[in-house]
Amino acid sequence: MSPVYDVTWHHIFTGRILWGGASGWSPVMFWKFTDLVRERRPIAIIATHIVAANCAVAARMETGQNFPIACVPTDYGVEGLWPHLYTDLFCAADDFMIKELLPRRVPRDHIAVTGIPVRVGFDEEHDTVAIRERFSLPQDKMIALVMAGAKYSEPYFPFRRIVEPMFGELSNFLDMHFVFLAGEDYTYAEHLKQVFKERGITNVSVFNYVEDMVDLMSASDLIVAKSGGLAVTECICARLPLILVGKSYGQERANTYTVTRVGAALEAETAKDLVCQLKRVHQTPYILDQMKEKGEVIRRPNSAFDVCVATLDLVGKVTPPKKHFMKVYIGGKPVHAR
Repeated sequence: MSPVYDVTWHHIFTGRILWGGASGWSPVMFWKFTDLVRERRPIAIIATHIVAANCAVAARMETGQNFPIACVPTDYGVEGLWPHLYTDLFCAADDFMIKELLPRRVPRDHIAVTGIPVRVGFDEEHDTVAIRERFSLPQDKMIALVMAGAKYSEPYFPFRRIVEPMFGELSNFLDMHFVFLAGEDYTYAEHLKQVFKERGITNVSVFNYVEDMVDLMSASDLIVAKSGGLAVTECICARLPLILVGKSYGQERANTYTVTRVGAALEAETAKDLVCQLKRVHQTPYILDQMKEKGEVIRRPNSAFDVCVATLDLVGKVTPPKKHFMKVYIGGKPVHAR
């Protein structure tokens, strides 16, 4: 399904044919949300998902209110089903996203480069020695987080298929300690512990869901992960260099392109690639400092505050568009070759 999704992302609604926004589907699918908007009369709506953004546009049309709608894509690329024409503010992840939005006829004064909002704590000082002691991690080794799970396991199956073949190489990285995070997949965590025990691999730790993730990231030197927009952004805000694993599709391709373009991440599509990249870091650890420095270009830990300020600045200054059942339009030449 990933290649099919990639086609819809990069060719159908992100070329010249674009979605503007409408009210057609809302009375059937999201009428409860429209009723909520009619009752609460919000001063603004900030949407971080395409469906939510379209629901907000439809609700504003149906209720005739004039609150501003801000769209906050949580990836470094903009999918074509955002309601481009009926959005008052697009909060772009970086400067390059402006070049994506302008051909879609989004006015320049409707775009603010705010970054992607993340949880609090990434801009604070952390006692890395105390944190490592709390997690029983060595003080004298490079800590490499391996994001092998989260709340749901299925999105991580391709990642695991790439990472697991290199288990036999882990003991060769004498100056590194690997922390595998299995999320809420307790069965997989036990599997990892059993495999490492049977193979005598000692430079590893296995955790399930970690509440103090900001602390753990701040005490680490490197992360091996898939290229989700929020995960990548949190790593950039934590000044944590990345190795992005697997072939990227859709929005994840945009994320991979952005962070590798600025030099804040390395890419590994296969298990062999991953071993090579880990060897590179192990043998030349100074490149991690270079990656941290390059990541500052897109690092915006105060993004959530900036999004709110930019949105509230529009309160009382917008006029709701006319009601449209459906709005599809032709954009300019896309910034990417599709």
